[in-house]
Amino acid sequence: MENNFKFSKVRWSIILLLVIIGIGLCVELGFIFYKTNFLDAYIPSFCSVSDLIDCDGVSRTTYSLSFGVPNALWGLILYSIMLMLLFVDRIQAKFKNTIFDVFENPRSYIAALGLLSFGISMILAFISIFKINKICVLCFCTYFIDLFIAITAKGKGFFIEDIKITIIDFIKGAKKYFVLFLIVLVSFFCVLTYLNNSLILSPKLKKEKEMKEFFEAKTNKYAVKGNVLGNKNAKVIIDVYSDFNCPFCRVLNIMLHKIAKENKVLIRDINFPLDTSCNYRISNTLGGHENSCLYSKYALAAKKQGKLWGVSNIIFDYHPQSQDELIGYIKKAHLGIDINQFLSDVNSPQIAQELAEDIAKAANYNLNGTPALVINGVFYMGGMPYDELVEKVDLAIKRENN
Repeated sequence: MENNFKFSKVRWSIILLLVIIGIGLCVELGFIFYKTNFLDAYIPSFCSVSDLIDCDGVSRTTYSLSFGVPNALWGLILYSIMLMLLFVDRIQAKFKNTIFDVFENPRSYIAALGLLSFGISMILAFISIFKINKICVLCFCTYFIDLFIAITAKGKGFFIEDIKITIIDFIKGAKKYFVLFLIVLVSFFCVLTYLNNSLILSPKLKKEKEMKEFFEAKTNKYAVKGNVLGNKNAKVIIDVYSDFNCPFCRVLNIMLHKIAKENKVLIRDINFPLDTSCNYRISNTLGGHENSCLYSKYALAAKKQGKLWGVSNIIFDYHPQSQDELIGYIKKAHLGIDINQFLSDVNSPQIAQELAEDIAKAANYNLNGTPALVINGVFYMGGMPYDELVEKVDLAIKRENN
């Protein structure tokens, strides 16, 4: 078996051609990843032709990254290493007695790398077909390029000797340059940890990851129980118009509780139930909002006992289907509410009047849906990602300070 870089020019040329094609494909995949993850508007790629054959769709998923690094970049790194190994004999001749001398059997390394990358590629192919339900044609091209490189570079047998040589040489090189190897290894893992946690190379996926905290939360871990959410002396006041049956209102409620922890804002709840039984500003009750007025009355009744947000969070989290169920949750949460007084207030004319006053406030903004925010007088309709909410608050703080 050939252990040195002495296989035929034909095999060397084939591998070089495949590596160049692989680099070209990875560059194109990198561009697709960039435009789908960094640009708000872009022209669809030529390889996005249907729901199934959709390179753009694949690049927008979390599976387009490994350890926070785009798979296209991993591919470029792989092919760059292979390219270096193809010319390592010339590099060794020019830079004698250097670290390049550890590459004694580059052909075996290329074969082993090709086989390893093809194995990883098959995992990605499985994910693409059975989890994402989309196929990136360019990605699949690189998968087969990896296989062809491995087959072209391998020696006799089924890669066993190539893998064995690669492992032995790797251990020898690591021992010879142990300190350098350790520094590189630690730096490599530190960088990967940072990239994986920060998702700095994929801002859109970072936003999606942050939003999962709010969309997938079963309960509001930032919940407060009293009437004050945030800093009652804050210069920035957020009025939130919401409906307890509005799905994004629940998400926004958790966001507002989180941002309130920073103690920079005061958040005031204004009821706008999308239910015609109390809201004259809408033409018809939206499906699933039939008891929204009653939920609002529950919250306002709790406010009279200083437990507005305690009961509001119970309603958002559990949507109790009966009064008895709500009372059960209130008792379980140990809110300290006088239940008899609470039930009396729910049906009182005063609570009905307070709810009508909340709804009337929406007239200033011609509101006919939820959620909506008014941050120091600036109106924002609909929900927004958490980082955008933080930006809006920071902007309001700057305006106040100036």
